[in-house]
Amino acid sequence: MEASGGDDREGRDEISLLAEELVQLSVKGSKVVPSSKPTLICTVWTEKIYNPDSFKAHMKGIWKTRKKFEIQVAGQNLFLIIFELEEDLESILEGRPWLFRKSLILFDRLSQAMERDPIKLTSSPFWIKIESCSPEFDKKDLLHAIGGTFGGVLRSEVSEEICRLKINLDAQKPLKRGIFVSTGYVSKVWIPFKYENLPLFCFGCGRMRHGLSNCTQIPPEKKK
Repeated sequence: MEASGGDDREGRDEISLLAEELVQLSVKGSKVVPSSKPTLICTVWTEKIYNPDSFKAHMKGIWKTRKKFEIQVAGQNLFLIIFELEEDLESILEGRPWLFRKSLILFDRLSQAMERDPIKLTSSPFWIKIESCSPEFDKKDLLHAIGGTFGGVLRSEVSEEICRLKINLDAQKPLKRGIFVSTGYVSKVWIPFKYENLPLFCFGCGRMRHGLSNCTQIPPEKKK
């Protein structure tokens, strides 16, 4: 009878691995890496849980692009949108704001690899309509002054009855209802704002991302 010790490797030409040992684990890195094609990174500004597949289907249904685009999940409530054409990416950015289930979608161009944690998407362009322009104010000066309170004017349109300006709106801050304006000749006048294509927002605290019923800053008795 021959004993086979641990050092006896005669006859062992190969080693057979168990099935469990053949499984390869794939762990997502901490970086978000753009494609070689034009790429946007985006998130949905909402506190609600939603299905990423429904988001993909919704955006592919409303966006009209010259060529197809791909939406990839890059993290929790974080997506990469990869375009074939730079013109399609630009048209999507120009068409902002975009909404998904009444919630604002925030975008930024992704040109280089970024760590996932520091990514902050918090602003989006919006149009503000001002209907009651007092004749005492120069309309262009008025729009410039109002735009300054938002960090600047992206674009403006002036007509006899309506003035519009496009500004970059911080989604973290309460919406401004209007502004008091005055000159050396005119006492302060209240100029109300009308935002175009607004998403879901709270009538209590004025912030986007939730409605009044889910607001934690307004006491229940005041919500009524």
